Amino acid sequence: MWKKISVLAMTTVMVGALAACGDDDANSNNSSNSNNNTEQTTDSNSNSNSNSNNTVDLNNKKFSMSYTDAIEIFKNKHPEADVTSVELSQELGKYVYTIDGVDDNNEYEMKFDADTKAILQDNNEKLDAEDANGKERANEKLDLNGIKTPQEAMTAALKQQSGTVSEWTIEREMNQTYFEVKIINGNQTFDIKLDAKTLAVLSTEQDD
Repeated sequence: MWKKISVLAMTTVMVGALAACGDDDANSNNSSNSNNNTEQTTDSNSNSNSNSNNTVDLNNKKFSMSYTDAIEIFKNKHPEADVTSVELSQELGKYVYTIDGVDDNNEYEMKFDADTKAILQDNNEKLDAEDANGKERANEKLDLNGIKTPQEAMTAALKQQSGTVSEWTIEREMNQTYFEVKIINGNQTFDIKLDAKTLAVLSTEQDD
């Protein structure tokens, strides 16, 4: 009799212990899953914040190298060439001046780190027959005499469209040298073209 009661009591204790272990494991798993979800949410928020802070406003950014420094180095390296385009933009985390140029038979492209002044690239290639012998030079050469500064162009563009300036270029079209200023406002991007000498607005376009 006592032996049966003893065995029954031991069995009851063991069942209770196993049930308690099961509850502990479930609570442990729930706690682990909750921690993982919290970490994933934190990582997601961190990535979102990082992406929103990637765009630097060039209107308020100062660089060790000016665009005129980049043009001067380009002309010293390629004295026979005329400048056809000047650009400041971000490439692979760096702010880079890109100077394009052309002579009678070749086109050139140099890139400079705007912060360190290092030459990142200096390439050239032969022009196609239809562009050689000064044809592209005549069509693309920039008139840089008496133009406004990029800072003045950015200020004028921001009067047309508020936002953050992400890049600018100096180019030529139909015998007119102009600034093109790219402005980001939220999820929208605008390209403002201004006469390089008068800063008169030539066009305002919204990118798709």
